[in-house]
Amino acid sequence: MKLSDFIANYLKRIGVQHVFVVQGGAVLHLIDSVDKLKGINNVPMQHEQAAAMAADAYAKVSPSIGCTFATSGPGATNLITGIACSYFDSIPTLHITGNVSSFRQSDSLNVRQYGFQETNIVEMVKPICKHAERLCSPEDIFWLLPKLFKIAIEGRKGPVLLDVPDDFQRVVLDNIKCKEVLNQIKPKAILNCRDYTYFKSNLCHSNAFEWLVDKLRNKKKCIVILGAGLKSRQAQAQAVAFCQKYGLAYLSTWPLKGISDSDDHLNLGTFGTHSLRGNNIVLQSSDFILSIGCRLDSRATGKLDLFAPNASVCMVDIDYFEMEKFKKLNFSIDKCFHLDAESFITMLGEHLGDNIDLRNQEWSEYIDYVRRKYNFLPDYNIEMVNPYKAVEVLSDYFSNEQMIVVDTGTCLPLTLVYAKEKRGQKYISSYNNTPMGYALPAAVGVAQLQLGSVVCMCGDGGMQMNIQELATISKQQLPILIVVFNNHGHSMIMQTQDDWLDSNYSASSNESGLPDIQFSEIASAYKIESLHVRSIVELVSLAPSIFPITKPLLVEFDISSKFRCEPIIKYGEPLEFMSPIVNRDEINKDMNLLKGTS
Repeated sequence: MKLSDFIANYLKRIGVQHVFVVQGGAVLHLIDSVDKLKGINNVPMQHEQAAAMAADAYAKVSPSIGCTFATSGPGATNLITGIACSYFDSIPTLHITGNVSSFRQSDSLNVRQYGFQETNIVEMVKPICKHAERLCSPEDIFWLLPKLFKIAIEGRKGPVLLDVPDDFQRVVLDNIKCKEVLNQIKPKAILNCRDYTYFKSNLCHSNAFEWLVDKLRNKKKCIVILGAGLKSRQAQAQAVAFCQKYGLAYLSTWPLKGISDSDDHLNLGTFGTHSLRGNNIVLQSSDFILSIGCRLDSRATGKLDLFAPNASVCMVDIDYFEMEKFKKLNFSIDKCFHLDAESFITMLGEHLGDNIDLRNQEWSEYIDYVRRKYNFLPDYNIEMVNPYKAVEVLSDYFSNEQMIVVDTGTCLPLTLVYAKEKRGQKYISSYNNTPMGYALPAAVGVAQLQLGSVVCMCGDGGMQMNIQELATISKQQLPILIVVFNNHGHSMIMQTQDDWLDSNYSASSNESGLPDIQFSEIASAYKIESLHVRSIVELVSLAPSIFPITKPLLVEFDISSKFRCEPIIKYGEPLEFMSPIVNRDEINKDMNLLKGTS
């Protein structure tokens, strides 16, 4: 069996059905091997960056790992931004790069490059990979490939990279050994593998759970935070069921939008620097926070020394160092549980038992009061499409299983804050690396799984970054609705320039050099149908004809360049004082309504 055939067979046996590829001279054999094998398919992309982003989104939805093949040199380096997306979002992806033949590598020659398009991609990606390694001998593939796969899926998941010299790809391996290794794989079962070292932490003992049960029973203003550490649908359902069983209100970070219906009274939705102000006021008024699978980054807490000033904080995370970091940041975490989220919830439920109700009527009424008073759609009196209402209108048509892929920029908070979520939906983005241009290739990745139609939300700036993937969507006739928020510039950057640079919009506006593009016209060049919407009235009229989504369609929203996303935390303010601040004294008064009830 040729080595490239072994790799293709190995990927198929572990459950990979799609490999996102860009053809190249040093990856010919790998792509050819997949092409000749039934049950696994190449997905030709137009750019390696897009391939890595498609693989990232694919792995966020599929139980399988995301996989790419890229050629040496520029092909490999183009993967880097997408690999970083997987690393910072803890997504298991496997990137296999071709490299120049082993006898043309410059390792011992003390020169920059010997083989044509030679690049030391392994050293480049090590800071953004759980592991990266070059194949140094063809026979090493038997242990190295399983090792990399195991690293990617165990513990805190993440990307890995294998660099395979071109001459090794076509080496014929011992067929008996190949079959022996492949037959050891239990199809798809390895995807459920866990790193059990996480259960050995001395932080997870009975006394810690007793402390937590005591807090939950005696604190009166408890809030649960659910974060992206709840990776699987099963874990998310388990967390929601836990909160419902014990009557605990919960906030969630953006990746968990869609874990429950928006009208579930315990589901408060998102929080943090871009959210609804009432949710932040509730969080800041709490006396106990149980954070499960959330690393409590700066977007969640705002200014750390002003976060939850009267609350005890209990934190659950699979990554020990995410909890330890707060010692260096001079912030007190009262109790840490070094566990994966599913195991923690199971163990906490066992300690709480079935005959306990943690509901607090006064706290529940307070939450309802604050959210009714402060959670509202921002006023918008600017001409053209009202983007807040546009998201609301579209989300009414999203199905219960809708896959919604979102780019960065203003389209991200607009969608994640104002779309009406339904249980079973999945909102996908690159939440921590947040590169412009993620959504379009990510939508391609999600669409391969044939789980229904995909909605792709992006801005005019992000659309430009990977616009070539319209060709991929058109070629495959994927059922993707591409929504472009065209605010004629980089609106989120302009908003920052308003705050810091006296509204000097250098390199962020049409007037300072950015092109003003009609994306609906570009869509036609890719043979994709399009609609150009210029008002909310027009959208309300057109929306019924947009759904259901059965083929590619681009809908361009014409939005004023004066649009600024609200509410938002400005630098130095605590979470409760979102800009524009409605009434500081009134907020302080409301935050003190339950003071002393703990």
